[in-house]
Amino acid sequence: MKESYVDSSIATAFVYTGVVLVASLVVTQGFLMGFIPPPSPALPANELAQIFIERKSSIRIGTLIQCICYTFWLTWAMSVACYIRRMERGVPVLTYASIANIGGGYVFFLLMPITWATLAFRPEEMSPNFLQIMNDWVWFVFILSWPPFAVFMLFIAVAVFRDHNVPTIFPRWVAFFNVWTAILIIPAGLIEFFKTGPFAYNGLISFWFVFIIFFGWILVMSVVTLRAIAMDKRAASSPMGANAPFMPTSDGREAERA
Repeated sequence: MKESYVDSSIATAFVYTGVVLVASLVVTQGFLMGFIPPPSPALPANELAQIFIERKSSIRIGTLIQCICYTFWLTWAMSVACYIRRMERGVPVLTYASIANIGGGYVFFLLMPITWATLAFRPEEMSPNFLQIMNDWVWFVFILSWPPFAVFMLFIAVAVFRDHNVPTIFPRWVAFFNVWTAILIIPAGLIEFFKTGPFAYNGLISFWFVFIIFFGWILVMSVVTLRAIAMDKRAASSPMGANAPFMPTSDGREAERA
C-alpha cells in the first residue's frame, strides 16, 4: 500500500482562491456596492429603492466580480475536503458528506450576486416594496444560510479528531477551532426575528460578529491547509517518498505517515 499525496501546486492554488474570495467580498460589497454593513431592515422602502437607483452601476460591477469570485468557495473548500479524505479509513463517509455540503453552499454564494444584479438591472421600474422584500431575501440568503457551513466545520472537526495519520495532518486545535466556530455563527439564525438592534441583519452580532467569524475561519483554515500541503511536499520529496512505510497506531493497525 502506498501513500497518496495531494498535488501541491493545484492544492495551493485552490487554497489561495479562498483568500481571493474573502478579498473580493470586502472590495465589492464594501467599496463598490456600499453594503458593508447592510442597509438597515428598518429602512423605508422608498429610501432603499433610491440606494439601488443611485448605485446601480457600481452594484452591477460588484455583482459581476462576485459571480466570478464567489465560485471560489467550491475550489477552496475542496482543498480542505481532500485532506478530510486523507484522514479517513475505509468508506470515506465524511468526505462524501463534505463534497455534497460544499456543493450546496456554492448555490448560496451565487444566489446573492445574481439577486442583487437583478435588482440593479431596472430598479426605477420596480415597486419599492418589492425591491425591499427582495433585498431582505438576499441578506437572509447571506446570513440565514449558516447551517450547512456550520455542519462542514463539524465534519472537519470530526475528521481531525479521528485522523489516523502519524503525525496528524491538521493539529488537534483545528478540531476545537472548527467546533467553536460552528457554535459562534449560530446567532445568524436570529435575523428573522429582529429589524433593529444587534440581531438584525445589519446588527453588531448577527452581521459584524458572524461576518468576522466566518470569513476569519476561511483565512485560518487556509493557513493550516497550506501547512499540510507543505508537509506533503516535504514527505513526497524525501528519499523514501511515496514508498514511506506505514506506522502502527495504538490499535495495532497501520497508519499512513503524513
